[in-house]
Amino acid sequence: MNPFGALAIVFLYAVGTAVALPTPTEAVLLAVKYAPGWAVICAAVSGKALGSYLIFWIAVYIKGLEGLRNWRARNRYARALFRFGERWVNRYGPPALFFLLLIPGFPDTGAIYLVAAAGARPRAFALAVGASSAVRLTLAYLGIWGLSEYVKG
Repeated sequence: MNPFGALAIVFLYAVGTAVALPTPTEAVLLAVKYAPGWAVICAAVSGKALGSYLIFWIAVYIKGLEGLRNWRARNRYARALFRFGERWVNRYGPPALFFLLLIPGFPDTGAIYLVAAAGARPRAFALAVGASSAVRLTLAYLGIWGLSEYVKG
């Protein structure tokens, strides 16, 4: 596989993990076999940030649906979930999402959806998601690289 193909797959997978795939982003590090580590991390971070930005626009559309508004008005669990999400987003904002998403192996799709449904600053939250992905992937890459060097030598 050529490096550009691997990076395209990494980018699409990262978008997918933000939008629909409840899997850890660290799986993209398997592409290091085909492309440089820094390029894999950059492609994944770009895909994750774009995917989370798209989620906000999807959430804006979904929040406007009459069926969802009616369900939210009738269902006390839905009201509680949305109220919790709105309070959390308003109180802690993008830095809290950044630190929440630093948990290694954490499938962050649900957290992104909750914040998107409650939040109103798509660029700030997309940057928080991208930055947390960059830190997580860099630390995982350095850990894997360090472990392989230790085993070799």
